[in-house]
Amino acid sequence: MNQSTTYRILFVCTVVVLVQILASFYTVRWDLTSDHRYSLSNPSKEFIKSIDQPIRIDVFLNGKLPQEYQRLRSETEVILQSITAQNDRFYYEFIDPFKGSDDVEQLLEEMNQYGLFPELVVERENQAVEQSYVFPWMLLNYGDRTVRVSLLQKNLGDSPEQRILQSIQQLEYAILDGIYKILLEEKKKIAVLSSHETSKDILVTNFLQDLLPYYNLAAFDLEAFPETPEKTLENLNRFDLLLVSNPKKVFSNTDKFILDQYTQQGGNSMYLIDPVHVQKDSLYALSGTTVSYGNALELDDLFFKFGFRLRQELVKDLYSAPIVLAQGQQNASQYLPYPWPYNPLAAPNQDHPIGSAVGSVHFQFASPIDTLKNKVKKTVLIQSSSLSKIEGIPSLINLSSATEPIKPSLFTDSKQTLGVLLEGRFNSLYTNRIQPFEWKSKEIQPARMAIFSDGNLLENQIDKGQPLELGYDKWTNNFYSNKQFLKNTIHYLIEDNRFLSLRAKEIKIALLDTAKTESELIYWRYFGLFAPLLILLILGLIFNGYRLKSYRQ
Repeated sequence: MNQSTTYRILFVCTVVVLVQILASFYTVRWDLTSDHRYSLSNPSKEFIKSIDQPIRIDVFLNGKLPQEYQRLRSETEVILQSITAQNDRFYYEFIDPFKGSDDVEQLLEEMNQYGLFPELVVERENQAVEQSYVFPWMLLNYGDRTVRVSLLQKNLGDSPEQRILQSIQQLEYAILDGIYKILLEEKKKIAVLSSHETSKDILVTNFLQDLLPYYNLAAFDLEAFPETPEKTLENLNRFDLLLVSNPKKVFSNTDKFILDQYTQQGGNSMYLIDPVHVQKDSLYALSGTTVSYGNALELDDLFFKFGFRLRQELVKDLYSAPIVLAQGQQNASQYLPYPWPYNPLAAPNQDHPIGSAVGSVHFQFASPIDTLKNKVKKTVLIQSSSLSKIEGIPSLINLSSATEPIKPSLFTDSKQTLGVLLEGRFNSLYTNRIQPFEWKSKEIQPARMAIFSDGNLLENQIDKGQPLELGYDKWTNNFYSNKQFLKNTIHYLIEDNRFLSLRAKEIKIALLDTAKTESELIYWRYFGLFAPLLILLILGLIFNGYRLKSYRQ
C-alpha cells in the first residue's frame, strides 16, 4: 500500500467520523413528497415557534395495531417529530394502554372515564374473525390543563379506508387545533338569537357544541326589554358576533335599529335566512305537495343598505343532493333515492380561507343573492353549479316530480350566489331617519358579515329524539361539509382565522383499488413469474451474441 492510498483512506475515515459527530448534534430532513406531508405548513411553524411553555403529548395509538391504524400512527409520529423540531418545549410519548393490563373491561371503563372511547376493529382472516380495541386519542398537557384530541375523523357513512384517509389529511389541523384550545386564555363571545322564532335548540345543538371549545355562547333575545331597547343594544354590544339562524317572525323597526347600530359599532354577524318559505311538513305529508311563497321578515331595506339583496326565488340545480321516497305498496314498498334539484350541492369558494379544501355544502330551497354597489367589500363564498335554474314564486312543489325525468336543457341560468361575505364600514339605514329610540351614535367601526340564503343550513337532523351530526343525511347515508364550512365562517368573522389555512393542506394517499386488483390478479401473477425469466433470457442472448462476435474478431 503506497502513501497516497493511505492518505485517501485516512481522509475518508475522517470525513465519516465528522459526519457522524455532526449528525449527533444536528438533524437535517428533506421532504421530497409532492404534497409535503412530512412538513408543517408555514402558519403551523409560526404558531409552534411562538409557544414558550412546555407541553407534554401522550399518544395512546400504540401497541399491536391493525394495518390501517399503523399507518395513522406513523403519520402522527411524523407530525410530532416536525413539531418538536420546531420547538424543543414539546415532548411526546407513545403509550400502549393495554401494556401491563390483564383486565380489558376494567381498562375500557377507566379510559371511558377520561373521555377516551375505543374503536372496535373487526378483522377477518382465513374465515376467522378477530376483534380488538384501538384508542386513536392524544392527550395534550399544559400546566393543570388537559385537552383530548381525536386522531380519527369519523364521518357517518365513510368506509374504514375513507376514515383513515380523512384522518391523515386533517391530522396536522387536529393537533394544532388542540394546542390552540389548551393555550386559549380568553374566549370571545357569541350571541345566538333566540327570539323571532329562530331555529329550535335541538336543531342547532351539534353545531353549537362544536363551537363551545372556542367561544362562550349565550342565547340572546332582541325583545327582552321592550320598554328599554337601549339596554338590549348595550347588552348586544358586549358580544363579538351575532348568529341568526332561520328566523320566522317579523323584525320590528326597533329590532332593525338594534341590528343596524350593532353593525355600526363593529359587531360581526352571520345570518341564515329563508327568503322563500316552503312548508316541509306539508310536502312530506300524505298529499306530497306544498306551495312556496315569500317570507316577509321586513329586513329587506336593512340588507339593501348593507349592500345585498335576497331574491324571493328558488334555485334549482342539476348538481343536487338526492331525496329518498317510498315506492310500492305496503310490504312491497322500497325506499329509493331520486334527484331533487331543490337541494343544491353548492361549491365553496376555494380561493378564500373559509372555503379552502371544503367539500360540497347541502342547501335546501335556497334563493339567489344579489350584491349591490357600495363601499363594503363583498366576496362570494358559495355558489350553485353552472347547471342551475331559477324558479319564481308562488309555485307548486310536488314530490312526485322527483320521479319524473329531468330536462337538462332547462337548467341554463348559470351559477347562483348562495352565500356572501361583507367586510368594511357599513352605512346606517337610519341616517337622516327618525330613530325608534334615543341612541347616541358613535364613530363607525369596521365589521364583518356573512349572509346565506338558506335558514336550514346549520340545522342538524334528528334521530330518535337525538341530534345527529350536522351535514349527515340519515336518509341517504351521505355526509356533506356544512359543519366545517360554517365553522370556518364563524372563525373568519370573529377574526379567529389563524388555522383556516391549515385545512388547505391536502395529503394524497394512494389507496389500493381492490376491484381492480382482483380483476388483474392473474395477469400480474404471471407477469411477476415470467417477466424476470424473459429479461434474463434476453440478457443471455445479448451476452452470448457479444461473446461470439468478440471470438470471431
